[in-house]
Amino acid sequence: MSGNFAILAAAGAVLMLFSVCGISIPIGETTPTPTPTYTPPATPTPFHAATPAPTPIATHTPSTTQTPAPTPTPAVQPAKVPLQNGNFETGDYSHWTVTDTGFGSEPSDIITANVNHMYLDQPYYNYEGRYAASSYLPIRDAGARGTLTSDAFTISKPYLEFLATGMQNGQIYVELWVDGQPVKHLEPDNPTTSFRRYSWDVSQWLNKRGYLKIVDASATRQHGYIEVDDFYLIDTPTVTPS
Repeated sequence: MSGNFAILAAAGAVLMLFSVCGISIPIGETTPTPTPTYTPPATPTPFHAATPAPTPIATHTPSTTQTPAPTPTPAVQPAKVPLQNGNFETGDYSHWTVTDTGFGSEPSDIITANVNHMYLDQPYYNYEGRYAASSYLPIRDAGARGTLTSDAFTISKPYLEFLATGMQNGQIYVELWVDGQPVKHLEPDNPTTSFRRYSWDVSQWLNKRGYLKIVDASATRQHGYIEVDDFYLIDTPTVTPS
């Protein structure tokens, strides 16, 4: 009994102390649990995808354009290649060798022969230029003889053409020599004053060297002569070749 009294006395003393200090102690009241304050979640900052930096447009620096070297233009080969002084228009026998008297010391002036009526039967025609080689006109003797030989030349085209007059006679002819021998032979068979065009197929001797020989070895007075002019090489024949 005395123990309980002591406890109560102690409790009373404590209460008196709290009262003096202004401290109240609620008896029998439940301390309310504070309502938690709702803090709304922070609004997330919207995610913006990073805008990629624009890809720089490559500026094309034009390279220095090199002008291509011009393609060499192949040299155009002429369709017709005259032999050196093959038309006798120099008025002399340069590039030819003359023997005997038949062809004289220079080519004959055909125009002058026509003007002065120096022809045999009728005026000359179908000739080229002014001059031709004649074994008659120099001394106006159809029996005169001689030879005329050209300088050597390269057979650069498949056909060789020329003009000629004269009678068919084994001693009166035009020849082409290659490799030391005659490979073409013509006896004109044209005993008039009209020059006729002849053509030789010389394709098998292309790029070889050759020369011409004109011969009058006939002493026949009547039409015993030969006249030639306008020798040239050509790609396509102008008359039927032989």
